[in-house]
Amino acid sequence: MNILNTIAEASQQRLTSIYLRFLACILLYGGFVHLGNLFGWGGTPWLETPLLWRILDIFLLVFNIGVAIALFYRLPISVLILVSGLILFQFIPYTFFRSYFLTQPEDATTLNGLLGTEVLLLLLLFLLIYFKK
Repeated sequence: MNILNTIAEASQQRLTSIYLRFLACILLYGGFVHLGNLFGWGGTPWLETPLLWRILDIFLLVFNIGVAIALFYRLPISVLILVSGLILFQFIPYTFFRSYFLTQPEDATTLNGLLGTEVLLLLLLFLLIYFKK
């Protein structure tokens, strides 16, 4: 059985369905955070943030809103896009290009917390899909 069929079956289960919509809400919130960053509501004027940060703000705004909609409708491909996007847009940049995102010492703690939270959220998602709950 292919992965999309497994995800589709799992997403029809009550707990997984609720959790996908919970993730959609989290991503929607994240999209609004990135929108706020674009308007300079994040504490630092957007044009004063590092270039890589600004580029990721734009990508993550589009990614978060798009995937949130797809997760809300429980589209199986949305889970694969979510995992791929988190790896590409967050885990890789915040791990391998970490110094570009650290403008203040407390930024390291923020990034660690963000990555840790995402690992936990993905782990729970994988468990729900695996056990089809």
